[in-house]
Amino acid sequence: MTELFVRCYIGNISLSTLRSVQRESGKFDEWELFQGSKFDRKQHYGYKKHLDQDELLLDGLAKRSVIAEAKQPERVKLSLIWKKVLDLADVITLLSLARACHYPTLAVERGKENGYSIAWGVMTREEAGNRDIVSISNLGKFISEALTYIENNSSWLIESGFNPSIFWYQQAQQAYSTAPTIMEIALYWVSLEIVASIYIKNSKINASGKEQKVRRFLKDRGYTGQQWRFLSKVIRDCYAIRNNAFHEGIGTLPPEVMLTRRGQIRELVSLVLVEMLQEQSQARKREIATRMQNY
Repeated sequence: MTELFVRCYIGNISLSTLRSVQRESGKFDEWELFQGSKFDRKQHYGYKKHLDQDELLLDGLAKRSVIAEAKQPERVKLSLIWKKVLDLADVITLLSLARACHYPTLAVERGKENGYSIAWGVMTREEAGNRDIVSISNLGKFISEALTYIENNSSWLIESGFNPSIFWYQQAQQAYSTAPTIMEIALYWVSLEIVASIYIKNSKINASGKEQKVRRFLKDRGYTGQQWRFLSKVIRDCYAIRNNAFHEGIGTLPPEVMLTRRGQIRELVSLVLVEMLQEQSQARKREIATRMQNY
């Protein structure tokens, strides 16, 4: 009989960060975490000597991964955000919001009663720089509060627009490595547009047009005043980029402006979605606003 287990290879994250979040949140204790570069697959179940090519690739992925392993997968909770996957996917999704950085699952091994399987992810490039939305010291608390809120308010995911929005957000993060800048910006815009449109509808506000809805949503969410004045140009340009990407398939802004807007819309959407789950302090938002202006 095949040993039962699930093993995930997570890229672009440090073991110390993930262990700290696990300890502080207390939300995914069923998972054992390893430093992939020190992980000896031959000493762990799942090793298949006859699958030489798979083993070589998994060894290579391990060297650039943190490994999360559940030896009793039947005891692991299912994802609240995604369907038919385990709760670790929620943690990785929320961390990607909190740090505005894509954490790819490079591979997932499963030992099942009827055999063994490997699901391969997409190899992405590592991202440099600090884009933290939630401060490092608050990561564990954010994960705990967010998952507790979602667990206690399951209908909120759809009613608020968070779930359809996070799908587009994740596609935008992946596009950082697999698509031109114009597509990444367009996908982030759609993510923002979804939650804005649902807010306008639920609030019965008279606002027509996608750009106008986003502007009103951001205003009502408190992104106003001198520190956020630069958002007017960000919204104007990103809406134009969205239309050009989906309708004409072209970009009309200079490359340096496109790169600036990509960074700004990424942090803006990350902050908006984070604050749907945990409001950030005014001091923290001022820090993020200043960083966004300096792209």
